[in-house]
Amino acid sequence: MRFLLDQPLGGLARWLRLCGLDARLMNFSPRRGAGLPPPHPGVCLLTRQAQHRRLRRDDVLVLAANDPRDQLQEVFRRLGLSRRQLAPLSRCGECNDLLTPVSRETARSLVPDHVFHTQAEFFQCPRCGRLYWPGSHPARISDQLQRLLREPDGGRTAGTASRKGASHGV
Repeated sequence: MRFLLDQPLGGLARWLRLCGLDARLMNFSPRRGAGLPPPHPGVCLLTRQAQHRRLRRDDVLVLAANDPRDQLQEVFRRLGLSRRQLAPLSRCGECNDLLTPVSRETARSLVPDHVFHTQAEFFQCPRCGRLYWPGSHPARISDQLQRLLREPDGGRTAGTASRKGASHGV
């Protein structure tokens, strides 16, 4: 599933990307002539602009929540998404591109010495060049995702298909 988000939902876009979901920002403002793109299979449009409710399009989700974390929960709840469908920390939080593995030798000149000597895996965004590695940051993000996206089975959580360790940004 792909998500096209109204420009003011940048915080939600980042959370969706951390979940491994394709989330792109657009300007849905009718004042600027953009409006909504036409329906496309597998694409969900996310906005907070209430006037889009009257369109009654199945592909448009008008969110009520203000906070990006609450919006993430709302999207998952309303679309029936599960953590099992995710690949956490597999996308660049900035560019939305999938991260690619980078050899340690390539990473050597791109990271501080202490990072190079304490990390075994490195990943890079092919678009912006941002480098990622395992560390405490991905663990904190994973913990937050677990709390935010609790399954309705009493709080137990299932494993996710994640790219191992990708995502401590430099």
